[in-house]
Order: sequence, then structure tokens, then C-alpha cells
Amino acid sequence: MIRKTIFLLISFWVFTSFSLAVETYIIDTPTVGILSYGSYNINFRCFSEGNTISKVDFGVLKLLNLGVSWEFDSFISNKNIKFTIPALSVKLKIYEGNMTFPAVTIGYDGQGYFIDNNSNSGYKEVGKGLYIVMSREFFIDGLTLSVGANINKLSKIKIYGFVNAIVPIYKEFLYFMAEYDNINYLPLARLNFGLKFSVTEYVDIDCIVRDCCGRSGVQGERVFKIVHSNKF
Repeated sequence: MIRKTIFLLISFWVFTSFSLAVETYIIDTPTVGILSYGSYNINFRCFSEGNTISKVDFGVLKLLNLGVSWEFDSFISNKNIKFTIPALSVKLKIYEGNMTFPAVTIGYDGQGYFIDNNSNSGYKEVGKGLYIVMSREFFIDGLTLSVGANINKLSKIKIYGFVNAIVPIYKEFLYFMAEYDNINYLPLARLNFGLKFSVTEYVDIDCIVRDCCGRSGVQGERVFKIVHSNKF
């Protein structure tokens, strides 16, 4: 009961706060989106089995973001809560892009998914690790395609690829999201889809279905995400 009350209070605070939402991730994969200097972004992801991941990012410089995230296993359930140490992230835009060439961002994100104390990483699905991503708008305003590559384990270097897209459906209220993660390693590949609702000018809600093909985990994992941004 206490955990549900805390979650409801957080949700109420998100909905009633003034914010300027910036899309830095499409579901599990990054875009070139960068928070402006003096901004912060807080988001909460709730999974089907009661797991939650809270994350906060800060725009510490004009083109540099720093963040920290923390996963709680079985937070929204009657089971005992488990958690790992907080994971760090950093993101730097190295090229702004133009009409011909895409924008380019590099970064690191240590946040994985689904706590597994028997794994060396601490997660069943490891985080992005080191990554580079390029994004560009195509055809219509708001339709953005991103492609990138990442190395999630420095101790055993293997390059993975990802692609994501966000497509406007209805004015500035409804967007369709899609991504294909780990595209060069089929046992871990994930096809994810989602809908983004801009419920106000400043607050976004994402309804997501992860791993639609069931290759890397539980097929059809449902995720609910709330995003809130603001300035200091």
C-alpha cells in the first residue's frame, strides 16, 4: 500500500509540474536529443512484473548531459523489493547536423533491465554501454530516424546495432515509436513498439510493448512511462 501511494504521489507531481519535454530515448535506444543547459529530465518506467526504473538527466553544459538511474525489482507488487546500485549515464552531442548530414551524439549508459544477481552485470538485459547515434528528420516535420551502434561490455567487446523511429500521427498529440535493438545478434534482438501521448504541452506518456518477437526475453513485455522535464 505504501509503495502504491508513493507511486501515485510521484505521478501527480509529474502531471502538475511545468516542464519542457525533450526526447532523448525512443523506448530502449538513444537519439541525439540533448537537454539544454540548466534543464533536467525525470522519467519513470513501470514494467509488467512490477519492476520500475527511475532516471534523472541533467543538462550540465550546452551539449553535455549527465544522468543517474535506479531499478527497483517488484516495486509495484507484494513481493520483497530488490535493487542494484545506481547506474550512470553521460551524453555528448559532437555534431549538430544540417540539411545534408545527420546530427551525431556519443554517450554511455550503464542501466540494464531486470535485476539478476547471478549475472556479472547484475541484469538479465545489459545496458547500452558505450554508443554512438545519428539522427535526422525525413519527409515530414517530426518524423525522425536514428541509427547507432554500441558496445555494452568493455571486458568482452562485441559491437551491436540499433535503429529507431518516431512518427507523428495526430498533430502534436500522438506519435508512433518503433525500434529494432541488437540487430546484428539475433538471440538478443528485440523489436519494440510504442505510442507516445503528449497529454499536455509539457508532459509525455508512453505505452510500450517490448520484445514483440520473443527472442530475448518475455514476449510482449508491457511498459508504462511518464516523462517530465524542467529548468532550474
